[in-house]
Amino acid sequence: MLKEIKYLKKIACSNFMRLSFPHKISYVVTYRCNLMCKMCNIWKKNPNGELCIDQIERFFAKSNRFSWVGITGGEPFLREDIAEVARIILDNCRDLTAIHFATNGTMTNRIADSVEKILRYKNRKIKLLFTLSIDGNPSLHDYIRGVEGTWLKCVTTFKMLRDIKYVQARIGTTLSHHNFDKFYEIFLSLKEAYPLLRFDDFTINIFHKSSLYYDNNAMPELDYPNIIKEIDKILKLDQDTFTINNFLRRKYLKLYKKYAHNKKCPLRCQALSSTCILEPQGDIYPCGIYEQRIANIVEENYDLNKVWSSAYAKNLSIKCLKNMCPSCWTPCDAYSAIAGSLGRLDLWRQ
Repeated sequence: MLKEIKYLKKIACSNFMRLSFPHKISYVVTYRCNLMCKMCNIWKKNPNGELCIDQIERFFAKSNRFSWVGITGGEPFLREDIAEVARIILDNCRDLTAIHFATNGTMTNRIADSVEKILRYKNRKIKLLFTLSIDGNPSLHDYIRGVEGTWLKCVTTFKMLRDIKYVQARIGTTLSHHNFDKFYEIFLSLKEAYPLLRFDDFTINIFHKSSLYYDNNAMPELDYPNIIKEIDKILKLDQDTFTINNFLRRKYLKLYKKYAHNKKCPLRCQALSSTCILEPQGDIYPCGIYEQRIANIVEENYDLNKVWSSAYAKNLSIKCLKNMCPSCWTPCDAYSAIAGSLGRLDLWRQ
């Protein structure tokens, strides 16, 4: 409970000031991927040079004041040592309230084994959160993800995780050129497979381009007017009760309509004010969209405090706050922006 209170204090402070250390880090543990998604080219990247387990241990031993660690890829469970990575985080980050895994959900046995190992570690009360990607009914999802049988494997993993104590699993849907008008079909297909499904079990992301993370800048822009129409349909369907996740998803979708109008972050971006991203080779960036390398943790003796407090990082954080960056509205950064704007009256009117 004390950790949760401390995290809430950090979020409250982020409404008024740049934090002395990020409360959240997104750690891309690998660019390896076992799928070939049509809206993302991560699977085409060179995966060489990932931090080894000893380097990860040195980083989190020295840089350990995070309240939230998001683990993503690529497909993070392609790392055979992923449970050991989680152990290192749990052992070193004393303020930690949650580890969040973003996964395509296809490696059911590896995920089950990893969760079993992680839950044996001492900080069992830490929340283990999972977001599993589903982008269509079985045939559409497999088409978008480029591998047959992906939908069934992901749903199997989702059901397995829902039955494990201390684990919370949600579905993450990315609306792109291929499925922007198919959300209701996605919901129905999942509801049939898992009758207890609610809107609270969903996060929704909308396709973004990024030369840094997704490596998909050559892809065409979305049909923004029709995306907005579909967002309105989703919001009308969503009659679920109030939860933090429902609140964040609804605000994200409503504010996306503002973003679509001028391609500017509709709230104060928290990149390098309260959050950052760590790439597989150890590079620190503001986020997955802004291709401005700040430093490499290996070269900085694994000390994120030093990197975070540098003049360069501070200047970049100001650029992010003032929308002097590529600007984006992905849940990874949008949710932090919403949490860092809770004092704005117009946020509550949206």
